[in-house]
Amino acid sequence: MTSLSPPLQAVVALFRGPLAEVRFADIDAAGLTQLAAEVEAAAADVEQQEAKLVELKQSLAQRQESLLVLAQQALAYARIYAENDEALSAELNDIVLPRAAKPRKPATPKAARSEESAKDSADTTAAEAQSATGAAESPARVVQESEGEEEPSEAPSAPVRRKVQRKLARPAARESV
Repeated sequence: MTSLSPPLQAVVALFRGPLAEVRFADIDAAGLTQLAAEVEAAAADVEQQEAKLVELKQSLAQRQESLLVLAQQALAYARIYAENDEALSAELNDIVLPRAAKPRKPATPKAARSEESAKDSADTTAAEAQSATGAAESPARVVQESEGEEEPSEAPSAPVRRKVQRKLARPAARESV
């Protein structure tokens, strides 16, 4: 890989090839080639330093996190110690430390998350409708809006936009007590 842009590479290649024997004032193939090599070396140094900088930043973040956890413990102990000292307690209560960062789970792709949430919300809607109305009093049926077919209230294999229709149950004959 080269850090030289294609136009610069073309000029250097010209002076290495057909213009190798040509010299304009203080410009020749040797000078261009040497300077191109220096640019490549400097670019490699920058790349190495950037990699080291990333490592140093990660190390700094880990040390800051460790310090924060230790400071939170120290503050908790100090608050217990200062229970009988109003002035020290007030000073300690003025200190607000941020929460320690929790490790994050790897993110799932957006498409998979949106399919899962659509399926979960459709399942939840059907389940809530059945439990809210009482399955014995008013049975629920699920209708697909796209096809208009009736289906059992179980979740379909693919996420489908569904609508829950409820049948109104006739009130049961009440027995007098």
